[in-house]
Amino acid sequence: MGSKVLILDEYAGRYAGELKARFPALETMAAATRAELPADLSGIDVLVAFGIAIDNEMIGGMKDLKWIQSLATGVDHFLKCANLRRETLLTSTRGIHGPAMREAVAFLMLALTHRSRHLARSQDARIWDRTQRRPLLAGKSAAIVGVGVSSSAVAQLLKAFGMHVTGFSRTPRPVEGFDDIIETARLAQNVGKADFLVNVLPGDASNAGIISAEVFAAMKPSACFINIGRGETVDEAALIEALRENRIAGAGLDVFRTHPLPAGNPLWALENVVICPHLAGFFDEYETYALPILIENMDLFLQGKQEEMRNIVAH
Repeated sequence: MGSKVLILDEYAGRYAGELKARFPALETMAAATRAELPADLSGIDVLVAFGIAIDNEMIGGMKDLKWIQSLATGVDHFLKCANLRRETLLTSTRGIHGPAMREAVAFLMLALTHRSRHLARSQDARIWDRTQRRPLLAGKSAAIVGVGVSSSAVAQLLKAFGMHVTGFSRTPRPVEGFDDIIETARLAQNVGKADFLVNVLPGDASNAGIISAEVFAAMKPSACFINIGRGETVDEAALIEALRENRIAGAGLDVFRTHPLPAGNPLWALENVVICPHLAGFFDEYETYALPILIENMDLFLQGKQEEMRNIVAH
């Protein structure tokens, strides 16, 4: 009997079709939403999903679960499930998000420097306003917190803009795209040199609140903050205060402490903020990028070569 695979995703049908074409013995269940799932999930061997669609009760109901393939790089939602058993293998799609992340950072930076909100209002009102100049990215400096595959892609693009790029990591080492790497513990002492602070940190417990009030206080008034990492890594109250008082110039935010961002959150109303609804890793070609990892890992899983699977996450 083949393994029983549950794919929970808006595009689950495509993943299921590709798996069945390559592994005919697989029994696949494709569901676009939780509402399409049966009550009994006890026979599921493999789960393919984004962690945001999963909760502790669902994981607890999968009594036979042997492997989770996260469709995201971040696996923090899975790791927060108390019912996740240590013997359940967890893998991610780490390595596919570089192009999307670097484009998201570039968009947020340029949206701030080009005053995109003002331009959009002027266009809507048919106003030709050529009074505002803009700062170049060329010659500016960026500090990127969190050094990995995605941030390396971001750094390489920023270098192409003519920027100086410093990375902050718990394990400083040479990484492509970065001019230098500094220990994360020294962020507040060094962020004052940066024109942009870019957060790419994942949302594990050790990163909670790293982008702190002390960090915002150390930034220069002309600097901007970009967040494509996780909202819980940021002291959001301190960020709002710094933006309100113009102690930093602006922020381009893709993630927040609460998703969706509540209508009453002050960030919505701040003129120096550009908000995206968690779109940085969300792109049309996503399945094309994720499928090679899923297929390779499925092949190894079915051969019993779990130790050779890509992007194994310890938990």
